Amino acid sequence: MVSTSEALIAVSDSILNSFTSLSKLEYNKKGRVYRYVNNDFQRIREEDKHLVIYPQDLSMNMAQISAFNILSNISDGRILETFPDFCCAILGIAKQLEVNNWYEIENTSVVNYQNCKFDPLECKDECEAWLNEHTVTDDHISAGIDLMICSKLNFLHTDHHIGTKIEGYYMKHYLSKFNQQDEFNKDNEENEDEAFSSEDILHSSDVLVALKSFVHWGNIKGILYKLDVPNINISEELRHSFADFPDPSPELKLSVYDRYPSGTSKYSLIRKSIDILGDWHYSKLIPFPPSSDQDIQLNWLYELCHDIEKNPLKYHLRSLSKSLYIDPINLNELSQMYSQQCKTLLSLVSILLNTFIDMDTGGEYLLNNSKIPKFDDKFVSNNRIFYDKLIEIRELIQSYETKGWDKDDIVLRLQGNKDLIGESTLFDKVMEMREKFIDDYE
Repeated sequence: MVSTSEALIAVSDSILNSFTSLSKLEYNKKGRVYRYVNNDFQRIREEDKHLVIYPQDLSMNMAQISAFNILSNISDGRILETFPDFCCAILGIAKQLEVNNWYEIENTSVVNYQNCKFDPLECKDECEAWLNEHTVTDDHISAGIDLMICSKLNFLHTDHHIGTKIEGYYMKHYLSKFNQQDEFNKDNEENEDEAFSSEDILHSSDVLVALKSFVHWGNIKGILYKLDVPNINISEELRHSFADFPDPSPELKLSVYDRYPSGTSKYSLIRKSIDILGDWHYSKLIPFPPSSDQDIQLNWLYELCHDIEKNPLKYHLRSLSKSLYIDPINLNELSQMYSQQCKTLLSLVSILLNTFIDMDTGGEYLLNNSKIPKFDDKFVSNNRIFYDKLIEIRELIQSYETKGWDKDDIVLRLQGNKDLIGESTLFDKVMEMREKFIDDYE
């Protein structure tokens, strides 16, 4: 017979054991492993792709040896001979990350030697021998820093550092420099025999595999901080660690705003489409639905896009899980809030682009985007009244163009037809928004 106290002790032990097992809990999804780390489930990559560090004793050169171990396991180390300068850049950055505390938080893509399940030091002699033949220079360090920065830009805009192929204009740009023969040793005639292979580094599967490990080692928040991404949630300790991190080029800092943060492309697409159509020379002849139609107002869109541009991390898809912003937006709730408005404006974009597709709107390429509604008989039927009005406007424009009229004269001629054009046009609405958010267009 078990006493009440013994039963309570047994229950308590069971609860404590569940906490212990929770800390080890992991699951698989689509071939990816997720483990309960830092009070959340985080994706865990294969440990042999982790950068192993040992900041407790930097003299061991643990990170650089670990990086060499990873490279030597890619196609039996072929990459070390095919792209030696690229490998020098990776080895150089691995050391800098460990020495300067620029690495990502442990248990994600970086692991401490004390917790490592294998010993990367087994290749220490081989690593030292290779480095005796291939000197890591300041140019290698600089090039590696650029690649790391570009990967964080990819993460900001697309939610991944590297995809199934090399992606991102700047990533391709900086990586392609490694294709140049003896890029880093061009002043040293003795190194002429160490020219790169003719293989294109942008299409090398080995390079892609190496990058898939390398780009995750750098600290996301620290590098975004150096890119001057506004309002990032960063500790004073990390800010101090990155004080000596090389400043990204002005071009890379500006590229932060080339695209909207991951998870918000829909809003960017709609505003971009509306802006393009607003610049079309016949936008002054396109009637805009009355302001009483709440779903088709533009103010909410431009206000939202304005805030996204000012606070990109507030809206990033991984802002909460990566603690990028103190109080991030719930993107699912945001999407639900503006679901109907987005649907209505995307339909407006579709009907305008398709109706005037042969009249140089400047936005024809947008029709390749899957978010733009398909223009079929059902779509036309659902928008019959507006579509018929647009057809009438198109036919009038074309009739005057056939007569050789200038575009400005056609606009002046048809603007007076208020029964057809209405009191408010697409041009009027877009210019109203631009005046209100003029700073966004400077």
